[in-house]
Amino acid sequence: LVGAFIAFLFAKMHWNIMAQFQKYDLLRNERAVYRALTGAVAIVGIGMFIPHTMFWGEFEFQTIATGSPASTLEHVWPTSGAIGFEIDNGWKALLVGIFKMIAISVTVCGGYRGGFIFPFFSAGAAFGRALTFIFPWMHLQIATLCVAAAINVAITRTSLATSLILCYLSGEQMAMPAVLTASLVSLFVTGYMPFIKTQIVRNDIDTSLFHAADSGNEYDESKGIQRRFFTA
Repeated sequence: LVGAFIAFLFAKMHWNIMAQFQKYDLLRNERAVYRALTGAVAIVGIGMFIPHTMFWGEFEFQTIATGSPASTLEHVWPTSGAIGFEIDNGWKALLVGIFKMIAISVTVCGGYRGGFIFPFFSAGAAFGRALTFIFPWMHLQIATLCVAAAINVAITRTSLATSLILCYLSGEQMAMPAVLTASLVSLFVTGYMPFIKTQIVRNDIDTSLFHAADSGNEYDESKGIQRRFFTA
């Protein structure tokens, strides 16, 4: 639920940032250079102060999830950024998650390659790490993987693939039941929060969410469209 709520906030923020790019006419191909420059200034500015937000997050995930020293960041120099940033408390872990989300949005709005999946994983790891500071009894691997999965699934709608990728790439296969549960909860909670406009409507989720004893359901086999009607 935490990851699903964070994804909901991200979706709202992303469309607002996109609206600002639209407002200043930065989405037209004729203004691609200005669009890219705007995105670059934001991404690099964030990265200078919080270097954990740089790049896709594939190689930064371990450092973020475990709170390791910034010196373990492989592709950043200086590794601690301009202010010697380290994830040594929950507040700083939360800052990494928030600014990573902003960086993801600006990257996409700026027209850069990068996408969502691995960046969401690293942001989720930061939020999960923050939870372990607030609730020290929480298992570190479970917290980081579950929040990362919930955020990604809420946006990409890929519950099984997300769980498999996270558990096997992290070497935590035994966490699969918890991660898959978090993914499915996020999938159903955000079932009608469309984000990627080209995604196909999930009729199976539609049926599960709205089927009731006092309603009838009619499925049009030829068109693959479910029609719903309610009895008086």
